[in-house]
Amino acid sequence: MSLTHVVAGLSVSGLAALGGLGLVTVAAGQSGALPSRPPACVSSGPVQGLSAAQAENARIIVATAEQRTGRAGAYIALMVALTESDLRVLSNPNDPVGAAFPSQGVGHDHDSLGLFQQRPGWGSASKRMDPTESTQLFVDALLRVNGWQSMTPWYAAQTVQGSAFTGLPSAANGGSRAVGENYLRQAGRASAILSVVEGGSSPVGCGGAPADTLAPAAPGAHGLPPTFTLPTTTSPAGRAAVAFALAQLGKPYLWGGNGPGSFDCSGLTQQAWRRAGVSIGRVVTEQLLDGAPTTQTALAPGDLVMIPGSEGTLASPGHVGMYIGHGLVVNAPRTGDVIRVVSYQSFVSKGLSGLRHIS
Repeated sequence: MSLTHVVAGLSVSGLAALGGLGLVTVAAGQSGALPSRPPACVSSGPVQGLSAAQAENARIIVATAEQRTGRAGAYIALMVALTESDLRVLSNPNDPVGAAFPSQGVGHDHDSLGLFQQRPGWGSASKRMDPTESTQLFVDALLRVNGWQSMTPWYAAQTVQGSAFTGLPSAANGGSRAVGENYLRQAGRASAILSVVEGGSSPVGCGGAPADTLAPAAPGAHGLPPTFTLPTTTSPAGRAAVAFALAQLGKPYLWGGNGPGSFDCSGLTQQAWRRAGVSIGRVVTEQLLDGAPTTQTALAPGDLVMIPGSEGTLASPGHVGMYIGHGLVVNAPRTGDVIRVVSYQSFVSKGLSGLRHIS
């Protein structure tokens, strides 16, 4: 069964009301996260049919998961949290350490805690009881599943969670023969909530470049000079990566976007190199460690150029573009803008965090 079949005819009108839209930045390091993880930009506002706490948790899950896995991973994470906790941070008397942290209800499943009902093997109680950190733990596990993107979402969810819904009928799963059927039951609800959270709530400036660094490199064609050609020394992989990136010119920036219709800065560079057969990290701070360091004089088409952007620093960059040769960089700039080409000097005018040669 495909996702299309599950959500076909689904009405989201009952969830479409949004009000008081604001912006909250939740730091991934609040409960001991790896320092390389950048903050997730989380929108705020009610979601009809959810309590204020549930809506906030849903928005945190979407922002945190989309940053590393795109929309598909956020959808799976929502599906799991709906199934396991109904989007509530649950304590558990069987794991009294969790009682030291704020909760929104009490669960009794073994010694599981939090939104995803994670047992102690997942991580500390402080992480499992924190919405951002528990989502990071879930995403870590999802990314370890080889080929999760090609699985049905509920099968991927089951692979991560290891629930009783294994496809073998038992008393624990009510005789179900469908793998991940418990997660499948939440498919429509998760899809509707995801659409509402994403609808009109792209945080302004998150992960983007300051507007005054983005002067077009040339008139028309989104800054790409009409006579542009790749340098003849461009490697085959670099040629493929740049060709993909330039084919996206004019598409809108979307925080967490992995394509095909929209991208954020690191989503564009990751997908471009994926088309060239090279796997790199999803977020800017991960891409800062990919490939090998290079210099301005040695830049080759396809190399990554990291800058602080509007939310980062020189040490922890928040924006990335791809060098395409001839002193030009293609990038997905910021919310409200489209993928376009700018001059290298303009791109790095507010500071340069790193240059990485990918091959």
